[in-house]
Amino acid sequence: MKKNLKIYLLAALAVFAVKIFYRTADSEQLSWILAPTTGWVQLLSGISFEKAVQVGYVSHEYRFIIAPSCSGVRFLLIVFVMMVFSFTHQIDTGRKKVCWLGFSAVFSYLATIFVNGIRITVSIYLPLVLTEHGLGEAWMTAEQLHTVIGTTVYFSMLFVIYHLAGRLYRCFLTGSMEPVSENVSRHLLTPVFWYAVMVLGIPALGRWYRSDWDGFWQYAALVAGGCIFIALLAYFVRKIFEPANDVKQLFSQIVQDKKIS
Repeated sequence: MKKNLKIYLLAALAVFAVKIFYRTADSEQLSWILAPTTGWVQLLSGISFEKAVQVGYVSHEYRFIIAPSCSGVRFLLIVFVMMVFSFTHQIDTGRKKVCWLGFSAVFSYLATIFVNGIRITVSIYLPLVLTEHGLGEAWMTAEQLHTVIGTTVYFSMLFVIYHLAGRLYRCFLTGSMEPVSENVSRHLLTPVFWYAVMVLGIPALGRWYRSDWDGFWQYAALVAGGCIFIALLAYFVRKIFEPANDVKQLFSQIVQDKKIS
């Protein structure tokens, strides 16, 4: 733990600094993430956006704004801390640990743009589809639907990112892209833990400090319900494909043994 403490402190300070910066940042200060995200959304959706100073990126046709609140910075921080705290302790040298810290920051940024672009595209089209079929706000409010979409896209993609990060970590250490052998429960619980801490835990502490719980429990229930459903789905999907992975690993081992002999 002591040999990793400096890396963990650097990561924690970086997260704290970004959170403080994001709290007061406008669209101009967040252009480093809003601009590429908007470009990706335009490519995915075919919708044109115009830059509006101090507002963000606007689609007048769809009456949609990609504002600072749409930047995905919190998801970036979730991916970053998950990668740093999940894999750093397994790296042997200090130089490699620092490299992994830097790589985690870059990877988190790129992953956030990719995932957030998908989330925004879904947020544009899904309400239109629901309204067209007469579901609209009779089903849930616009704010609740926004929460459901965000939770579904971000949380489900966090499992994919964690799996990919494991492969990249393996490549980083050995040059092999074979997945790291890991308990199914740990593979599922790690993304769950970090998502819960960053999305519910830390905001709950802030609410407690301010003694302001207005609307929080409804939001928490919606997020928790979505997360439980997705986590169970991910568990069953992994269980279904686990036998196929075992056969693949057995076949690879047989091939390696033959090469050695």
